[in-house]
Amino acid sequence: MPQKNSKILERIYRLFSLRQRSEKEIWDYFKIKNQRAKITGKEPYSDFIIETTIQKLKELRLLDDGQFAKAWVESRSKKKGLRVIKLELIQKGVSEEIIEEVISNKRQDTNEKETVARLLEKKINSWKNLEPLKLKKKAYEFLMRRGFEYEVVKEVIDTSIKLSVNPELKSKD
Repeated sequence: MPQKNSKILERIYRLFSLRQRSEKEIWDYFKIKNQRAKITGKEPYSDFIIETTIQKLKELRLLDDGQFAKAWVESRSKKKGLRVIKLELIQKGVSEEIIEEVISNKRQDTNEKETVARLLEKKINSWKNLEPLKLKKKAYEFLMRRGFEYEVVKEVIDTSIKLSVNPELKSKD
């Protein structure tokens, strides 16, 4: 049994070499492994082995939903809004308390308007031949799909569209 346990940890370490994982993702990993084991006629992992492995990962500080959520928010917030990131964390099995704490800390640390403006600036050049109304519609759809708050999107779009339509306003600011 110890050999099987070390093999499990080796596989889990490979998972963690790609990125941090949530506890639910580890459970899901074992669920998939057990389904494959049933199909191939191998012995599935018992709940005891799974729980022991998860406890060992926690002791090694490799498995921590709080740290996972912080890392996830940090890496995703450069291209996505906090609404979408919150939904992703829920899907990853992170508790509501942890999500709320991490997201409220992120809201205090960053200015979502700057992120929205940066993303819009990159895309607006590809839409420069569109008439202003269609340009605005595309911009709204693009940013709302990424989970940014409506008020922030509206403010940034109103400012950016004015500047792209009337470039001389940029020089007056």
